[in-house]
Amino acid sequence: MGGSALGGNAETILLAQRVLQDLPAGDLVWAAYETRLESGETITHSHEFAFVYVMTGSLLFNQGMPSRILEPIQGDAVTANIAHRHGAIDGESIFWEVLLTTPGSGPPPNSGNSRLVFESAILLDIPDAPLATFVLVLVPPGGQTSVHTHPGPELIYQSSGRIDYENALIGVQRMGVGDVEGIPPNTAVQKRNPFDEGAAFLSWFLVDTALPFATAARFESPDAGGDNLALADKGASVVAVSSNFGGGNLESAYGANNVLDGDPSTEWSSDGDGDSAWIEIALATKTNVTSLGFWTRTMGTSAQISSFQVVTDTGSIIGPFTVDSAATVTFFETNFEATRLRFEVIESSGGNTGAIEIEVYGVAVP
Repeated sequence: MGGSALGGNAETILLAQRVLQDLPAGDLVWAAYETRLESGETITHSHEFAFVYVMTGSLLFNQGMPSRILEPIQGDAVTANIAHRHGAIDGESIFWEVLLTTPGSGPPPNSGNSRLVFESAILLDIPDAPLATFVLVLVPPGGQTSVHTHPGPELIYQSSGRIDYENALIGVQRMGVGDVEGIPPNTAVQKRNPFDEGAAFLSWFLVDTALPFATAARFESPDAGGDNLALADKGASVVAVSSNFGGGNLESAYGANNVLDGDPSTEWSSDGDGDSAWIEIALATKTNVTSLGFWTRTMGTSAQISSFQVVTDTGSIIGPFTVDSAATVTFFETNFEATRLRFEVIESSGGNTGAIEIEVYGVAVP
C-alpha cells in the first residue's frame, strides 16, 4: 500500500497496520485522545488496540524491544492490553492514541491530561479478523482520489485544508479541519480538493484481508433514468475503433469492449491516438437517446479526454460535450435518435486516450 492506493493523484502514506484476530464483543468505535508530555515526561499504560500518531515533537514509543522514536506525522500500532511507554524527547511532544473501543469508554488509563478529540459513530459490519489500517492522505490543489469502495468501514479526520467529500449515502459535503466522516463497507466514496491549497486527512480502516483494499466504483447519476443500454449484456457492441493499445483486438486487456462491460476496473486505451481517437458502438435497437454518460481514462498528465462529440448513423453531430473530471462518469442530457453512435475526441491531453465506460440511456423508437 502507499502512493496511489486510493486512486487519482492523491498520495497515500501508510502509517501502521495490524491484523486483529480477536475483537472486543459488542459495538465498537474509533476514539481519539490527545496527550501532551513535557520534555522528559513519560507515561506507561495498557488498553485496547489503538494507533499512536505524533502531532508535534519527538515521541519515544516502547511496547517491547526495540523502542521507536516517532516524529511528527508518523504512527504505529499499539497491541491490545500490553503495557507500553510514551516519552517526550528533546522538548514537548503531543500525540494521539486512537482506540478501537466501546462507545463512551473514556481515555486510556494513566494518561494525565488527555483530551477527547473525537469519537466516531458505531462502526458497522466489521469483517472477521480485519486488517486495521491507518493512513495519511495528501490531496494536492485540484487533486482527488478516485471513486472507490473498501471491504470494511472507513473513518476520516480532516487534518489540514479543505476537501469536498462525497459518498453514496450523503452526497457531497465540504470538510474542514477537525471534521470527521465515516462509511460502512462497500460504499462508493471520493475526496476532492478544488482549492488552491493542499489538503490532508487521516483514515482508519477495518478491512477484509481476503479482498482488495480499494475497488474502483462510481456514483449513480440522479439524471440518468432507466437502464444503461450501452452494455454488452443489453445487446450493445463495438462496431469499430481508432485503435486498441499495443495493436490488440476488441477483447484485449485494453480493448474497446471494456467500455461496454459495466466494470470500472477495466478500460479501453487507444494506441497513442490522442485527439484522433474514436470509438463507434451499436445499440440493440434504434433509440431515442435522452442522456449519455462518458468516463475518460487518464494517466495523470496524459490520456485524459476533455471534450468529445457524437456522430450518429444518420450523420447528425451531437455535442461537443465537456468532460471536467476523470474520477467518475460525467452525464449529459440529450435528445436524438440513433442506433449507432461514434464518440470522437475533440480535445485531450494526448497519448493513449480512451474511456473506462460509455453509457447510453433512453427508450426504443417504435
